[in-house]
Amino acid sequence: MAKELKAKVFPRIWAKTTRGDKITRSYMYELGENFDESKLFTYVCEITRAMDIPTPIILTSHTYNFVHFNIAKFLPSEFVEDVDFDFFTIENTTGTIKPLPRYFAEDM
Repeated sequence: MAKELKAKVFPRIWAKTTRGDKITRSYMYELGENFDESKLFTYVCEITRAMDIPTPIILTSHTYNFVHFNIAKFLPSEFVEDVDFDFFTIENTTGTIKPLPRYFAEDM
């Protein structure tokens, strides 16, 4: 029986800026490697450089939300410079990176 080769899918991050209900900028960033939680700032720097917007301050809550819920939303107050949008959102489009931690036993 021959082994099947499976294609390795690297995570993609969809970044968008919104003003009101409209998307004003959109960018799809494909990682050439597996996602590394400690490199989130590097990924965001590359994305914002490509989108020509300032880089936001990344808080622990942003990292947690992105890793566990596949989305992180940045407010204008989290940027040092003035911005022309209401939200900057990054979203993982390839599925869950890491499952939520289990706080309770499954048999309860």
